[in-house]
Amino acid sequence: MPSLETLRHRLEEERERLRSEIASLAEQPAEYQPTEISFYGNHLADTATETYEEEKALALEAHMQGILTRVEGALERFDKGTYGICENCGGPIEPARLEALPYATTCLRCASGRQARTAGV
Repeated sequence: MPSLETLRHRLEEERERLRSEIASLAEQPAEYQPTEISFYGNHLADTATETYEEEKALALEAHMQGILTRVEGALERFDKGTYGICENCGGPIEPARLEALPYATTCLRCASGRQARTAGV
């Protein structure tokens, strides 16, 4: 089990990596960003491919932004002294869970219960 300081360092590195990747997506050169005019005269399949690629990039950016929000939340919990405490039951989050998912907010028992309720079990 890594120490809390090691977990904090991993979260800080992940935050910087995500910020960098999100920024690089936003800096995509203008000639690669489709416009309404760029579709004029294109074959329908070419237009569909360009639209698919744009949607894929937007989905990836949204996913990375969501992970970044979770990582920043974990770092805030470090600052407040609540890191590693389940937000649902108040018990400790298992060290193995924090090692696998450093931004986890619930213990495994509460996460499993939430997943079962979501699945309708």
